[in-house]
Amino acid sequence: MKIVLSALAGGIHVLAFAPFYWWPLSIVSLALLFYVWADATGRMALATGFVYGLAMFGFGVSWMYISLNTYGGMPALAAGFSVALGIVYISLFPALCGFLQSLAAGMDPRLRLCLFMPALWLLFEWVRGWFLTGFPWFSLGYAYIETPLSNYAPLGGVYLVGLIVAMSVGTLVAVIRFPSRMSLFFLILVILVWFEGWILNTTTWTAREGSPVRIGIVQNNVPFSAKWDAAESERIVTEYIEKSAPLTDRDLVVWPEAAVPDYLDSLSTDFWGYVETHPADFVFGVLYRDGQDGAQPYYNSVAAVTDKIMLYRKQHLVPFGEYFPAQWLFGPLLDRLDIPMSEFSPWTGRQLPLEAAGNRFAVSICFEDAFPNEGRFQVRRAGALLNVSEDIWFGNSLAPHQRLQMARFRARESERPMIRASNTGLSSLINWKGGIEEYAPQFEKAILTGEVQPRSGVTPYVAFGDTPVVVLIASISGFFLVLCLVYRRQASRRYSP
Repeated sequence: MKIVLSALAGGIHVLAFAPFYWWPLSIVSLALLFYVWADATGRMALATGFVYGLAMFGFGVSWMYISLNTYGGMPALAAGFSVALGIVYISLFPALCGFLQSLAAGMDPRLRLCLFMPALWLLFEWVRGWFLTGFPWFSLGYAYIETPLSNYAPLGGVYLVGLIVAMSVGTLVAVIRFPSRMSLFFLILVILVWFEGWILNTTTWTAREGSPVRIGIVQNNVPFSAKWDAAESERIVTEYIEKSAPLTDRDLVVWPEAAVPDYLDSLSTDFWGYVETHPADFVFGVLYRDGQDGAQPYYNSVAAVTDKIMLYRKQHLVPFGEYFPAQWLFGPLLDRLDIPMSEFSPWTGRQLPLEAAGNRFAVSICFEDAFPNEGRFQVRRAGALLNVSEDIWFGNSLAPHQRLQMARFRARESERPMIRASNTGLSSLINWKGGIEEYAPQFEKAILTGEVQPRSGVTPYVAFGDTPVVVLIASISGFFLVLCLVYRRQASRRYSP
């Protein structure tokens, strides 16, 4: 029964996130899991945590198969095996969390539910977000972008919001299973914290800077089969130029990731002549290489063209899409299976915001905006965020909606508006509180116009990142784990002859 309940809990957790946005289900989901863990043995807690992860990720990120097989060219069997292996791997995080919390089985169950389980849950979420390149999907806080709890995002980011939710869940389970004055005390604290979320809506850490920037986004919906066909390259670029021609009243025109499917140093003089004479500045995705002999590294990049050219080169590459991890180990297998793989290089140095339309933009490419701590160096120096993406890799799945939800959180925690240009949608203009001002539907050619208001100033999250919350959850988790060791050692001495 506990296994079935855990599978159900993991499945409904996905419904709390985009495109469903049924955020209360995350409370139900985690409450069911914590309820199961409250009296589970170590082995049962490990198993139920693993099953919870299998259900959550198996339902929520099944789009990985589309990316690898349909668009990545990986054979069906290899793609299915890779996805299954990936889901098993990321399911180990809730499994290990369950096992470690079970070590405190002999302690006060109210403290275990209200403090230890929530802190440990968020600690494993954080580790999952960076370990082995990281997979931050379904971090608990993302589900709350449209609730008052999102007002905590500028203070501590997605993990602070998630910690508040997890502690609320643990407290509810403690009140139900172990009613007492202590449980009631924690419940009152939780209510006050939620109420403070409403009050924080009036608190701002940044201010308007300068005039609004008039934006034009060209969402061209270029088919995947055409995008990397050399014979189609000129036609694709011409179509972007034609669609940008009417945007003469815009300050900035933005094209998506790899909108120009060629190297920057290979673009024609006609292209540069058009871009330089258009009244607007341009930002577009393009490939960049250090040399032309084929041996030099090349980068997935963004170019900003004003009276000069600035470049941003992607730093966090997509595993199995832009590079294959551990090629020294799997290279012979790739060659034998004839699996096509890109060989982009990651840029390793710090990069400044791109300058365009008289403003500075903190740039990210594709899923880089899913990693909250990575762009803070740019954000401190920028008035707005800008992301270019190619979501055709995910097909008509949940992934583009999930990515947009995470992008909205980046805007909220930095108090910066975001410009988001995607080839197949969902191109968007997001305000500084994470609300969607304008967006273009998926799989349609569209020109999205609007304004973004740059802002200056630094939120506590942009200043300090995840460090304060990580120190907190690691301290709570470490404290309880040390107590577990002490308790078990004392117990073994007590019963030893």
